[in-house]
Amino acid sequence: MKIKKLNTLTIAAVVSGTFLFQVPTSAQLNVPIDLPAMPMEQSNQQQDVSNFIKTSGVISKVINDDVKMPELIVKNKEKTTETHLNISNETLIFNSGSTEQLQIDSVKEGQLIDAYYDKHKPMIMIYPPQITPEIVIINDEDKIGFVKVALFDENLISLDNELKLIIGDKTILLNEKGETISANELNGEELIVFYTVTTKSMPAQTTPTKIIALTDLTKKHMIEEAQFAIGDDYHMVNGTKMIPIRKVAEHFGYKVEWQNESQAIEIRKQNRSFLISIGKEQYGFNKSLGYFKLAPEIKNSKTYVPEEFLDILNRN
Repeated sequence: MKIKKLNTLTIAAVVSGTFLFQVPTSAQLNVPIDLPAMPMEQSNQQQDVSNFIKTSGVISKVINDDVKMPELIVKNKEKTTETHLNISNETLIFNSGSTEQLQIDSVKEGQLIDAYYDKHKPMIMIYPPQITPEIVIINDEDKIGFVKVALFDENLISLDNELKLIIGDKTILLNEKGETISANELNGEELIVFYTVTTKSMPAQTTPTKIIALTDLTKKHMIEEAQFAIGDDYHMVNGTKMIPIRKVAEHFGYKVEWQNESQAIEIRKQNRSFLISIGKEQYGFNKSLGYFKLAPEIKNSKTYVPEEFLDILNRN
């Protein structure tokens, strides 16, 4: 693929933010996700609301052959900018009205779509932008239906405080594999919510038609993003990869505090906490105990733990 030179008009569009899509800070700089260029308050707020960035437009061309990955060329309503969406086998495609999952073969030119992609994924700043979305919503012109993709708390209120979910008897609850789940598996998860009407309250309340929990997708991307954040900051001990505990824990939203007297580290997030001691395989999690393969150690003024801690944090 040839990279086109940006002319003056395109550069102005980049600066003014008039592109069809919004590129996350990490994508613009192609640097680890823990080095945001935006103010910390704004970055944290965006991260809390959703793991995805939304981009919308009209499909101007569908490229679907056996040579390469299917591609959607999407333009904004004014047809002044375009984005290339590469559709992978893992991209979830849904109809907003029927809520049915679709295959790429059913996607047509002229359809209005909303695409969601991981905001932390590193991207090269080129034009037209190349994005591989995790979710694509085809807006149904004949059947009314709205879709919200966001993180929801334990009360099923979106973290932007815009929507509260009331689970009805006919609400379909699924995971991204299409398997039926229970309502308590929605708490604290990134959800795709399909609904038709809401109340005028704040937040608006709705009884969704269907909810899809993106649990596995979110965990997968959290691990990938953590590995990207770690980069070369690791070392091997007896075949075990040792990773920096502060960088990893803060990536998962935990607060890290060093306890000098006990030579231990407390990692806390909401009602979850770990107590990890230097030189000891045993660690505490809430009121239970766990064991590392190797004891945490300090190297170059940093604390390192076995890589298995990534999976431990991801499960919790």
